[in-house]
Amino acid sequence: MEMDFKTIHKSEKWGGHYNFGIEIKVAMDRTLTEQDNLLMYRIADEIEDKLMRETVRLNPEEMTARIDESAKLMECFSGRNVYAIPIENGYCKRWCCSMKPWYRVTTSKGNIVIGWRKRVIHIDWEYGPDADELFPNEDVTKMGRMIHAWGYDKAKAYLDVILSQ
Repeated sequence: MEMDFKTIHKSEKWGGHYNFGIEIKVAMDRTLTEQDNLLMYRIADEIEDKLMRETVRLNPEEMTARIDESAKLMECFSGRNVYAIPIENGYCKRWCCSMKPWYRVTTSKGNIVIGWRKRVIHIDWEYGPDADELFPNEDVTKMGRMIHAWGYDKAKAYLDVILSQ
């Protein structure tokens, strides 16, 4: 006797560097409920996330980009004696950003968190004056001890000011 499998979830996604599709089939003796359907969406999302994280991790171009980005972010600290550890991307937790970590950088002035957020570099620091006081003439996103830098040159300039306090 063969079971009668029915597709209970199917999705296909194209775009960027990666394409992904999933189809889930089930054979059972009852009608699916709305709760079952919601569960399938969660399961499919989790499968996609795990498989695509590994896909991105195995991509040599992504690894090269990660190493390059890390080196450029650390260059913003102008050769200061710092210790940096990668942390989860503070802006995007999805698989697409899994190879774009942020960094917690220990400096003589306390910890600084730095990382790309879309097209800007997010910088926040623990101690000292806030962004409005340090950068009153900068027309960028600022909040408390956080500022967004438009590129590596601006990030370096902001870090020079923060670390000179």
